[in-house]
Order: sequence, then structure tokens, then C-alpha cells
Amino acid sequence: MQRRAAAAYFVLFMVISAGAYAYLGMAERPQVDLDGETYAVDDELTVDDRTYTVDSISNGSGSLTWSKADAEYSATLTNNSTVSWQDVSWERQQVESRALENGSTVAFDGSEHQVLTNVSADPPTMRLVNTANRSMVSTVERGGTVTVTVEGQPIPGATLTGVSADEATLSWGSEYRVLIPNVTDPTSADMVEQQNVTRLLVLDTEVENNLGTNPDGTQFVQYRNGSTAPLSEYLPDPEVKTVEDDGTLSYQGNETTVNVTTAEIVLTWEGQKTFTRDLSEGSTVELNNETFLAHFPSGSSVKILENTTENYEAYQADQDRISKYNERKAGLWAVVIISLLAGLILLSTAYLPVRD
Repeated sequence: MQRRAAAAYFVLFMVISAGAYAYLGMAERPQVDLDGETYAVDDELTVDDRTYTVDSISNGSGSLTWSKADAEYSATLTNNSTVSWQDVSWERQQVESRALENGSTVAFDGSEHQVLTNVSADPPTMRLVNTANRSMVSTVERGGTVTVTVEGQPIPGATLTGVSADEATLSWGSEYRVLIPNVTDPTSADMVEQQNVTRLLVLDTEVENNLGTNPDGTQFVQYRNGSTAPLSEYLPDPEVKTVEDDGTLSYQGNETTVNVTTAEIVLTWEGQKTFTRDLSEGSTVELNNETFLAHFPSGSSVKILENTTENYEAYQADQDRISKYNERKAGLWAVVIISLLAGLILLSTAYLPVRD
């Protein structure tokens, strides 16, 4: 009798569990349903006179970008600091270059390598392939530095400045020290070349690569024919570039206006600049001084709606419905699990052996 009752209750609990589980499968999860245009990646949105592009969408977040053609940029060169030849340039600047023909050979890392250019890479690259072991390959990206020897001429620490299908261009130059006159209202400043003695010695085949030192501590250059010369006499006059207040200077490829102060050179210019606005589910974002509401209907789309009272209340109402659905779903899962466990426990205890 006891076992028959337990079996009946077990069936009842299974029916309850199955019913709750079936209802879980039938219940449809509510969604946020807002009227408005849907955007995908690379779609454009115009707010007044400004156009935004959907740059990314991922897991309920994303971003918009917009560009300004006449954005203001600035850079400062502090007094007594140094700046590279790759950042500043002018006519007849003392920068040297060497073109390496595609397919030619150079000495690199102690062995012979073939030069192969790759213009399809981003950024373009120069590949140095060991001629004895083709599997040994070194890759230099445009803007990177490398030391090679070409036809017996060492080129230490050169920068890869150009890559084409026909050749790779290596360039090298000096750093410049910024020197501002110690006056109340300077009207100009100098950029004085900081000579790389090691490079000069390596590039000069008539002298040894190392300096000698006199007993008094002064250094001298040792010529391969046995003669010597004081380092101060061997070095050429350093290059000096004078920049005037309100003048111009090319900086990182931009034509800038110069403003000389007592402590620094301020460079200003205009150019295109890209700005980013981040988006997240249910958050607001300001676009061209207007506020919008972001909603991601899927993993690949976004709605960007005016942040009106109507849209905000509709969004919150849908979120409330989703929260209530999740609560009911959690409750049904609890019914499924508890009913299943109760039935199993009841049935197992009913069939336990009875002691006399």
C-alpha cells in the first residue's frame, strides 16, 4: 500500500515537473521593440551637418566615428630636448639614403641575404632571406631599423623609409638638439645636429671604427694609414637649422606654424582627425550636441534613437517585461528541479527495505 501511494505521488511530481518544463519551452522571451532605423557596420548616420559611421558592433556595444578635416593639432619641442630627423625636415637637410634593388644581396647578421620587397603587406616590408638557408628570413617593416652591409659599405641603424616593387630605400640621419636663446622674448631657436660619431667612423672606410684616447683624456681618430687626428678636427661642422617665430617647419609630414617661447617651440597645424563615440546597450550618447539612446536588436545591428521621453519610457517598459519574464522563468525552473528531486526522493525512500 505504501509503495503504491509513493508511486502515485511520484507520477504526480513528474507531471508537475513535465508541465513546468513544457511551459518553459512554450514561453516566448519578450524583446525590446522600438521604432526606428536599424544600422549595421559601415552604415552612416547624419545628425544636422555631421555624418557618423558605424565602426563596430559586438555583444551589446559598439562605436561610431566621424572625421573633421580642419582639426587643430599641436606639438611642443622643449628647450634642450632632442628631436629625430624622421620628425623634422627641411630643404637640403643632411639625410642620406641608399636604395636596395629588389632581389639584390646584402650582408646581414654575418651572412649573405637576398632583399625581397613586399608591397602588399600593411605596412609594406623588406624581407631578408638567407641565401644559404632559405628558411631563415628576417622581416623589416617600413619605419623599422636594420643594419646591413652593401658592397662592403656598412650601413648601421638605417631606417626603412620606402618600399616599392622594385626597391627598398634605407635612410639615416641625426638627432637635433633644440636650443632656445636665454632672452626674455626669443624670436628664433636653433636645432643643432647631434653627430653620431660611431656612425661616421663606420661609414668612413679611411679610418678605424674605434677612437683612440690620449693620456689627457681627449679622443682622436685613427686613420688606416697610421696617422691620427683630434676628434674635434675630424668631425665636420654640425648642421644647424634656425626656425623663426611665426615661421614654418615640417613636422611629421605636416607644415606647421612655429611659436618660440622661452621654454619650448610650439608647433601648430590643421589636418583631418577621426573622433570616436562609444555605444552600449540602453545608454545615451551625445552626437553633435544632441542626445540619443542606443539599442542593439542583434549582434550585428544597432538602433540610435532620439532620447525622447516616449522612447525612454518604451525602452524601460520592455526592460521591465524582460525582467519579469526572467523571474517567472527562474521560478518554473525551480518547480521542475524541486518536483523532480521530490519525486525521486519519495520513490527511493518508499522502496527501502523494512526492518522486522
